[in-house]
Amino acid sequence: MTRKILATLMFVWGIGLVSLAQAFQTVVVFPVSSVEHVDSRNQVLTFKTQDGQVRMFRVAQSVGMKRDSLAKGDLVRIEVDLDDQIVNIVKLTQTSLSDREALRRK
Repeated sequence: MTRKILATLMFVWGIGLVSLAQAFQTVVVFPVSSVEHVDSRNQVLTFKTQDGQVRMFRVAQSVGMKRDSLAKGDLVRIEVDLDDQIVNIVKLTQTSLSDREALRRK
């Protein structure tokens, strides 16, 4: 009887781990975007994509956004998860962009 209870508990625990891992799956990547507005109080980032669309997403708590980390006009790479939350923000430098353009031309 205790083995069945233990097996059931392990099964439920395993399902919980799988759902936790899926919660942070990246669904959409915006490779080069321009920051339009940073709302650090509400943890919301507004940015413009390469095709000119303006998007606004909440930043996940695990990422955390500091007031001085991003400014309007910064170029960033943004990853969004299934819950429409930003799970990764990488600030791009001009050298990384010029390297990309060089690779496209080849």
